[in-house]
Amino acid sequence: MLKQMTLFALLSAVLTAHAGLEAMSPQELKDTVGQGGADLSWTLSLNHLYATDMTKNSISILDANGKPTSVFYSLDPTVCGTEKQLCRLAIAPNNHVDALGNKRWLVFKGIQGTLQIDQFSIDAVTVGNSHNEAQTAMQVTFYDNKPLKIRNLGFSTVGVETGTGTGANEGYANTSTYSTYTAKTIQDDGTITDIVTNVPTFDRNTEKGFLGLNMHGNLHMSGNLKIFSYNCTGGVNIRC
Repeated sequence: MLKQMTLFALLSAVLTAHAGLEAMSPQELKDTVGQGGADLSWTLSLNHLYATDMTKNSISILDANGKPTSVFYSLDPTVCGTEKQLCRLAIAPNNHVDALGNKRWLVFKGIQGTLQIDQFSIDAVTVGNSHNEAQTAMQVTFYDNKPLKIRNLGFSTVGVETGTGTGANEGYANTSTYSTYTAKTIQDDGTITDIVTNVPTFDRNTEKGFLGLNMHGNLHMSGNLKIFSYNCTGGVNIRC
């Protein structure tokens, strides 16, 4: 009996709540206005300690003066693998091949980076459309004191690689590094001798390529971005 009474009470509560709902006409929905918004933060981190260690709640630890004492936007030493192949972006434009039919790859090596913005806002504003009528737009607001933080964003080098097959034999998987080079010297008697020499410390054991890029700094933005359809008439059956 108790279970039946409880079930009856629950059904009555549901029916009572449902009875308070009223359908709105398209015109009423159109005339309905509101107010509100959201303050958001955003972080994108790739191959850095912050991206691989979920215990990190911030990209850095700051002291009382706002200076970083520990940073987590450095490359995770284990994430790229022993051959450093897991931090790459390889592109084969138009499936270009060399004279032997082997595919050529443009390979960006050692990709890393962290981007973070501590605060930006999204809300709604009223703008005038092409018919000089009021129309709602989404507004994204950026603040000068909340810059976009750019931390160690870039790649170590880029190279053109060629492979002879698929998988481990494809160009994007090449793991050649700078270690030694061969220098030719001419002896007094005119003979040419090859001398194997270590690459200078700066480039030694780094991946082969011809260009590197690394960005670190703050991008300050102040203002707002309004997003709307300028030619929208706001009609009932029109999606804006």
